[in-house]
Amino acid sequence: MVSTNGNGHKNGEKPSAIAPVNGHDATLWDGLAPGITQELDTPIDAALVSQRKGRGGKTFSYIEGHTVIDEANRVFGYGGWGYDVMGDIVLREIDNVDAKTGEIRRIRAYAATVRVTVLGAPPRMDVGFHPVVEDNADGHETAIKGAVTDGLKRAFRSFGARFGNALYGDPQTGIVEVTKQPPVEPDGEMQKLRARLLELGEKQGFDAEQVEAAVKARSGRTVDQLTHEELSELVAAAARKLNESMQQEPPSAA
Repeated sequence: MVSTNGNGHKNGEKPSAIAPVNGHDATLWDGLAPGITQELDTPIDAALVSQRKGRGGKTFSYIEGHTVIDEANRVFGYGGWGYDVMGDIVLREIDNVDAKTGEIRRIRAYAATVRVTVLGAPPRMDVGFHPVVEDNADGHETAIKGAVTDGLKRAFRSFGARFGNALYGDPQTGIVEVTKQPPVEPDGEMQKLRARLLELGEKQGFDAEQVEAAVKARSGRTVDQLTHEELSELVAAAARKLNESMQQEPPSAA
C-alpha cells in the first residue's frame, strides 16, 4: 500500500542533496544541523497537545497526526524528511475479555509499520495500531489511515520531547510546558551555518567557490542569500551524504 508523504516526495524516496558539480556531489554532510538539534531540544508547546478519555476513565495527552506533520515541516523543512509504509497493513483480530463480566469480545484492528527518514539521522521505525469501529468500507478505510498515522507519530517520538515522547508511558508524565530558550543571535547563527557548509565541502575536497556554485545551481541564489531554514536543510543534507560516503569507503590496508 502506498502512503502519503509529508514533503512532496514519493513514498520511500529520500530528498535530494545539492546538485553535482563536475560529476560529484559538491557538499556531503554528517549529522543533523545545529539549528535542527536546537529545535529538537525544545519541548513541545502545550497548546499543541490534545487530550482524550482512555482506559479506566483516565485522561491521556497526545498529539494529532497533522500536528506531527506540521512540526516535522517546521523543524526539518519541507524537503528534509519523508515516510513510507513497510510491508503490508495487516488486519488483526484480538479477543478482549471484560474483567467484570468475563464476556469475550472480538476486536478487529489494523497494524502498520511506518519508517521515517530525516536527512542527517538514521531511519526511525515503529508500528501503528487502529481499531475498526464500523464494519463497512468507510470504517476499514478510517482504521487503515489511523494505523499509518499512529505509526508515523510513534516513529517521530524517538526524536524526543518536541514530538511528544514525554506524553507516552503509564503513568504519563503529562503535558510538557515550553521552556524559554536563551535568545540566539540570528546573524551569529547564520554565520555558523555558512561556515559549517563550507567546512563540510572542504572535507570532500571542494573549495568555497565550488560550494557556492553548487548552492546556486540548486537554489538560484548564493549562500549569503539563503534563509536560516534553507541553510539548515543544506547542512543536514550534506551531513547525511558525508556519512554515506565515509561508510562506502573501503577499509585501509593494514
